[in-house]
Amino acid sequence: MRIEQVVRFAIMILAGAVALAGILVMTGFLANAAITGQFRIVMGAAIFLYGAYRFTIAYFRRPERRDP
Repeated sequence: MRIEQVVRFAIMILAGAVALAGILVMTGFLANAAITGQFRIVMGAAIFLYGAYRFTIAYFRRPERRDP
């Protein structure tokens, strides 16, 4: 396994974890009770969208082929 594949896999795992954290913030499991509901939802949505964006970029980006 090449190092590029390992790094790509690690990025996909971390991006999925960030998206999951965004969902947990929206549901209230990772947010403080003092945070208002609307702010918690907006903050969770932003975190989820960032994780989903990173996952999508890592999944669809193909490394350039180099001729040896």
